[in-house]
Amino acid sequence: MKGLEGLKVVELTSYVAGPACPRILAEMGATVYKIEPFEGDDYRNNASGFGMSKTEIDDPAFDLTSTNKTFVSINLKTEGGAEFLDKLLKEADVLVTSFRDGGLKRLGLDYETASKKYPSLVWAQMRGYGWRGPEKDSRGFDNTAYNGRGGVFASLPQSDNFAPVNMPNGFGDFQCALALTAGITSALYRREKTGKGDKVTVNLYHVACWAQQIGLASTQFGDKWPKSRKRATTPTNNTYMAGDGTWFVMCMGSSYTYFPLIMQLLELDELLEDEKFGSLEIMNSTGANVEAIRRMEEAFAKHDFAYWQKVFDENSIAYHRLYHFEDILVDEEAYDNDILRKLPYDAFGEKALTTSPIRLESVGDPIIYRSRPIGYDTKSVMEEYGYSDEEIEALVQGEAVKVYDGPELKGCVLEPSYGPDKGSDTS
Repeated sequence: MKGLEGLKVVELTSYVAGPACPRILAEMGATVYKIEPFEGDDYRNNASGFGMSKTEIDDPAFDLTSTNKTFVSINLKTEGGAEFLDKLLKEADVLVTSFRDGGLKRLGLDYETASKKYPSLVWAQMRGYGWRGPEKDSRGFDNTAYNGRGGVFASLPQSDNFAPVNMPNGFGDFQCALALTAGITSALYRREKTGKGDKVTVNLYHVACWAQQIGLASTQFGDKWPKSRKRATTPTNNTYMAGDGTWFVMCMGSSYTYFPLIMQLLELDELLEDEKFGSLEIMNSTGANVEAIRRMEEAFAKHDFAYWQKVFDENSIAYHRLYHFEDILVDEEAYDNDILRKLPYDAFGEKALTTSPIRLESVGDPIIYRSRPIGYDTKSVMEEYGYSDEEIEALVQGEAVKVYDGPELKGCVLEPSYGPDKGSDTS
């Protein structure tokens, strides 16, 4: 057995945060049935809004959340569609949903109802906000619940010339997906011990607060956000520019330990003889941190980045040049460790996909299959669950299910993609 092999997951989600969680489970070996309405997940229409291109078959944007899934299209408002979903849930281990409470209740899929009908089922919900309070019924997305209300937009810019930052789409969504995955695996462990399912909830606003808790905590002690790099409270944990215009960051947070070493490397030994630079507490209470940063800026500007890179490497200083996405896309570290993997597209050639960040030794680098059109697997799954050809056709005609009837898919869609460890395909 490899990873989550044998685990069955039913997915009722849309957009990014909800679908990204089952994608992680699928890359860990689970079978994921992605249930879509006849028009498909709304996210299938978002490629251009994310600065990407798509065709009817090739959709790199949708692949970000929906690799390795089995695509089933059901009209849940019909009797036949509801019966088919019931068959899936009776054998499922996990239900992952991002539907809001009202919609789930109307479908009889709210936790109170589902837990009685499927007592061993792990019921997992991705929410915008919590299940209590004034926003419990509100629609929440990455930009609103995570970046907006969670303080990301307002806390990240430089305070010297404030303007809200333009975050990459899905910045918080993918982090929330990891949190929901962790909750699901915890609930599965409990079920292994008790035989009982559980309710798992994660909301975007909560994860944003979790991610930024140092900022929330420090604000209670008078710390101000957003900040300026020119007034960083730890000068050795800050961004600087080398003489050739290269920006880099150093992260040596313990000033007591590293400030003397870095001042020596910068030939600023005289600062070590001045008591106002004696500790972070003194520096920040007197404003000497501002002077330290100014002097460090002047010192770094005397040499190009290659010089400082050699100095830092020789003295075990934690640093890195500030990468743009273009740098990451050609980074050997990313491909050697299967952080990025190139997938083939008929319309676009090879495009890099980020793999999920959890690695199990039993799975290794996951085998990845591209996403497929709406309802592509409906017929095969129905056959697996005992439906005859006649029954399937009747449900199609009754608009209870949708079966893909488009052009035959080309090899680059159907063929598996392997990582550097060339794991074997056991699907």
